[in-house]
Amino acid sequence: MGENGQYSGMRGARGGGVTAGAVISKDATSITVKAQDGSTKIVLISPSTLVTKSATGTIDELVVDKEVVVTGKANTDGSITAQSVQLRATSTIPRQ
Repeated sequence: MGENGQYSGMRGARGGGVTAGAVISKDATSITVKAQDGSTKIVLISPSTLVTKSATGTIDELVVDKEVVVTGKANTDGSITAQSVQLRATSTIPRQ
């Protein structure tokens, strides 16, 4: 993991962003993800954001303490506009 919870070297030439961790807050248009290193990342979501798990999920399933992997467009303010959010099955992030 790199700075701000992004996987090092995984930013694509098209301005992609990737982050993984636990959802620590959510509102109608964003979630905040806390990475294993303690950093946080704001992820912008919309009805067109693809949310996946072993079966297709919904934005309603993005809840606090749920771990996710996010891919999308990195914005100049450090946030990510999500193209997809993958719900992770189990917790691997130590709680502090």
